[in-house]
Amino acid sequence: MLKVVLWISSVIIFIIRKLSGANITISGEKLPDAPVLFMANHFTRFETFVVPYLLFSKYNHVARSLADDTVFVGWLGEYMRLAGSISHKNKARDCIITDDFLSGNADWIIYPEGHMVKNKQITFDNGEFCIHTAMREGPVHTGAAVLALKAEIMRERMKVIKDEQIIKRFCTMHKLDKTKLNEDISLHAVPLSITYYPIRPGKNKLLLLIDKWFNLRGTRLFEELEIEINLLMGSNMHLHFGKAISVKKYIEDYLKKHEGSLTDDLFTDTLIDTQRKTFINDTMEKVYGNMQINFDHIFIISLVTMPTLKVCPSYLKTLIYKNARALRKFKDLNLHPELEHELFKLILDTNYEPFLSAIKLAEIQNILYKDSDGDYLFDKSLLKQNYDFNKIRVKNTLQVILNEIKWQNEIVSKAEQNALFSEQELRIDNFEHLQHRDWHYFEKEYFSFYGKSPTKKSVGAPRVLFDAKNSVGLVFSHGYMAAPKEAQALATYLFEKGINVYLPRLRGHGTKPEALETISAHDWEVDFERAFTAMRQVCDKVFIGGFSTGGLLALLHAAQYKVDGVIAVNSALKLNNLKVSYVVPTLNAFNEMISYLQAKGINEWIENKSENPTVNYPKHPLASVAEMEKVMKKVDKTLNKVTAPILILQGDKDPVVNPKSAQLIYDNVSSSVKKLVLLPRENHGILMGKDAQEVYQSIYRFIEDTLKMKV
Repeated sequence: MLKVVLWISSVIIFIIRKLSGANITISGEKLPDAPVLFMANHFTRFETFVVPYLLFSKYNHVARSLADDTVFVGWLGEYMRLAGSISHKNKARDCIITDDFLSGNADWIIYPEGHMVKNKQITFDNGEFCIHTAMREGPVHTGAAVLALKAEIMRERMKVIKDEQIIKRFCTMHKLDKTKLNEDISLHAVPLSITYYPIRPGKNKLLLLIDKWFNLRGTRLFEELEIEINLLMGSNMHLHFGKAISVKKYIEDYLKKHEGSLTDDLFTDTLIDTQRKTFINDTMEKVYGNMQINFDHIFIISLVTMPTLKVCPSYLKTLIYKNARALRKFKDLNLHPELEHELFKLILDTNYEPFLSAIKLAEIQNILYKDSDGDYLFDKSLLKQNYDFNKIRVKNTLQVILNEIKWQNEIVSKAEQNALFSEQELRIDNFEHLQHRDWHYFEKEYFSFYGKSPTKKSVGAPRVLFDAKNSVGLVFSHGYMAAPKEAQALATYLFEKGINVYLPRLRGHGTKPEALETISAHDWEVDFERAFTAMRQVCDKVFIGGFSTGGLLALLHAAQYKVDGVIAVNSALKLNNLKVSYVVPTLNAFNEMISYLQAKGINEWIENKSENPTVNYPKHPLASVAEMEKVMKKVDKTLNKVTAPILILQGDKDPVVNPKSAQLIYDNVSSSVKKLVLLPRENHGILMGKDAQEVYQSIYRFIEDTLKMKV
């Protein structure tokens, strides 16, 4: 019957998820076979419904749970009973749970906190995890640990007791059913960490509709629905299953240190009383320690550790980025995917949604408010203010988010250390880190092909020419099948004239052609963006540009972000603007080959007769041409968003790129200052060789003229 109800429940919750847009993700370890005691933190009511559904639908585990006695009324109470839940006030509760532990008929989900910890105020005091709520102050409950230990002790006892009369008396005394005992299994505890992101209060249409029908405003239920419906409809509920903990191990550890028998009640009572706290604290350390850390956690921990109450958004962003980077060095932290990857978009993007959302929440709840300079003032006292326990999730959401992480002393300590840096020091540190990441990708790729590390003079090595005295910087990317060395002479020329230059490496380039087989257009965009962010950290004025495909990447970023100028050199906007021999014999053949490649998975290669064989690849995979086309299409759609001053350089007899492409770029950008220069050239690689100085001079004059206009 229980499986049938869980199956029906799974269907219902699946439909609710689809209709509401609820997003539930799972991570962690493989689950052991039944019986399993899942021990979880408790923040919302619908965890009672969602967790059993997920365990059944994804893992085929039948799990029962304890629930608040108040929900066992009417149709909801009947449903809860059919779904296997029992009231925490049920007098037979312990016997029912123990029976399932001994038989393996069902798993159990128990929340040792005892009730919803809405304020998430957890501390580690005198070796114990404690909660601080309106209902109770003190250590988390050890009842689940007692039942788990007792069940395993009973299982071990039954293995050694052979006298049927003794067994009968034992089962009667402990209200056990001998027929349900399974001696061949053992109980494991699995820490279950449940995290929600983002947590945002606010009225929603469904809530207002419910309020209209039932007039709930001002009630505790209204507050719960305001948070929990928003969580259901607009947040990610993340469940992390920690490594299974053998309950039997706690018994064995005690037996190693103390003499006694598991058939002796006095001995086992002492064992249980001694080990229950160790067991519960080991488990809850994993429950709380595996909570998924997200952007909101880093935002609030950065805010509270800042040395001043005046908050400059640019400084806060650099500090958040520093703290996020630090977290990746901690062992075994469960980081949100947003933090696992480079977070540098936060620095570059003035409309970075997670940051704006957190700022908006802080403003709504009066933790931050703007001053006359456009900066923020931080009212730190509000994060210490006492709120009604049942309203804190709505009234001071950031305090709740802070409570979820601040018990982790190592994380707080690291944030406090980082807050001692000035904004300038953080910028330099971020600049150096981003360069290191660029080099790391190159070194890893190079080593995979050559079995040794590259040198700074390697063709594919990213190059950075930087002097702190220079306030102007240029990020300039090489083209498809080339490498940073392609623009080294240009970089040297500009650096000698007082301009910092960053020549990033696009992944897949500067090593071996085979590297391009696994690289996407998105990877190239990220590589360019990383270099752009790095230069933004240390220069007041930043120009971006590139050769060929590198120029397209510059155009793409100029359409998204504020830049001081854009430079595109010999950049083809469309495949049909490339001379056919550069790609494949015909465009039709190209399209057919791509289709065939995707269908059959066959690696096709194209030979490349390069003007600069020391820099360019002699061949390239057909699949990577498709990635280049993605960049072209994306640029084509966003050209009209480019408003910065732009210089377009194009060889008039380029054997690779049709000069008409330069005119297309010129005609479609929205820049009020734009310049198209057709140079008398018969080669494609105009950054190297004779007459390259004219190109360098044109770029330098464009930068100088643009800066004069801005004065």
